[in-house]
Amino acid sequence: MKKAPLLLVALLLILSAPTARGEELTLSFVGDCSIGEAIQYRDAEQGYTATLAEKGMDWPFSLVRDILEADDFTFANLEVVFTRRTAHESVLALPLAGPPQNAQALLYSGIDGVNTVNNHCGDFYIDGYLDTVATLNALNFPYFGSVYLNKNIPETDTLMIREVKGVRIGALGFSFPREINLGQIGRRIQALREAGCQLVIMSIHWGTEKHEMPDLGQPEFAKQLIDLGADVVWGHHPHVLQPVQFYNGGVVMYSTGNFTFGTAHPDLDKDTGIFQLTYELGGEGPALKAFRVIPCQTAGMGDFRPRELTEEQDRQRVFKKLLFKGRDHGLTSLPASFLDTGTVLLQDGLPAE
Repeated sequence: MKKAPLLLVALLLILSAPTARGEELTLSFVGDCSIGEAIQYRDAEQGYTATLAEKGMDWPFSLVRDILEADDFTFANLEVVFTRRTAHESVLALPLAGPPQNAQALLYSGIDGVNTVNNHCGDFYIDGYLDTVATLNALNFPYFGSVYLNKNIPETDTLMIREVKGVRIGALGFSFPREINLGQIGRRIQALREAGCQLVIMSIHWGTEKHEMPDLGQPEFAKQLIDLGADVVWGHHPHVLQPVQFYNGGVVMYSTGNFTFGTAHPDLDKDTGIFQLTYELGGEGPALKAFRVIPCQTAGMGDFRPRELTEEQDRQRVFKKLLFKGRDHGLTSLPASFLDTGTVLLQDGLPAE
C-alpha cells in the first residue's frame, strides 16, 4: 500500500503475462447500483433486501452476469450504504442503505470494482460510509473514491489500481466537483500516472436528476478532466441515460443511468446499458479501438434485474438517448450510424467515420 499526502492508494494487482501486439482489453461501465432501499422502506415485502433474502444473492445480476464476466474489467457506481445504523440525514433525501450482507450480491455480479462516492454515501454520516468500506474490505472487493463529508479524513480517500492483461488501470472518484477541486483531482491523476497507470478512469457523480442532457458547464469541465490526464470520464447521478462524446483521445459518458436500484420511482426511466470500451494493446500502449453499448432495461420492485434488450425498436430507443443534441462544445459526438449498430470504431480516439 502506497500513500501520498492526504491520500490512501489501494494497490490491488492482478499479474498477467506480457502484452502481445494485437491483443484487446475491454472495459465495461454500468450506472447506479443501489443494493438496498430507502430506510423508510427497509421492511418492504418486495424491497431489495427482501428480494435478496427470497431469491438469493446471485439474483440481481443474473440476467447480465455472463456479459459482465466476458469482459476484462467492469466498473459500477455503488449508490448505497452498507450499514445497520439508523441515524441518518433528512428522510426527504431518501437515505439509502442495505444490511452488510447485501454486499455479497457483488460477488455474483461480474462487477470488478465500484465507485463509493456519490450524494448518498454520507446518508448515515461518516460512520455509515466507514461501515461500507469495512464491508467491502471484508469481502476483498475493490473500491475507490474521495470522500470529505465536511471532514478531511485520509482513510476515506482511496484510489484503485488494477493490472489486467499487462495494463495498469487507475481509478478515482469525486462527487459534484467544482473548478476549485481541479487541483485535487489533478494531483490524484498524477499519483496514478506515477504509479505506472496507462489508463486513468475518472468516476464523477454530477448533473441534474432526470435531465436527458448534461448541464451547460459539464462539457467544458469534462474537457478539463481529460486535459488533466483522465482517459475516461464516467458519469452517473441523473438516473437517466445521457449522451456520449469524445475529446482529445478520451471518452465522456455523461450519465450511465440506473442499473439495479432498490428505490426507483415508478416514473423513472428504466432504460440503461452496459458501456464498453475496447483498447488494442501492444506498441506504445493501449489504443482506443471501439465504443459499444449493450442496451438494457432494468426492473422495479420485487425484481430489480437489468436485462439486455433484443427488440430492434427498443435497442434504437436506447441508442438515440446517447446522441448529443445542440452545440458540441469542441467535443465529438457519436455518429448517426451508431443508431443502427450501437458500436462505433475509433481512430486516434475519434469516430473513424
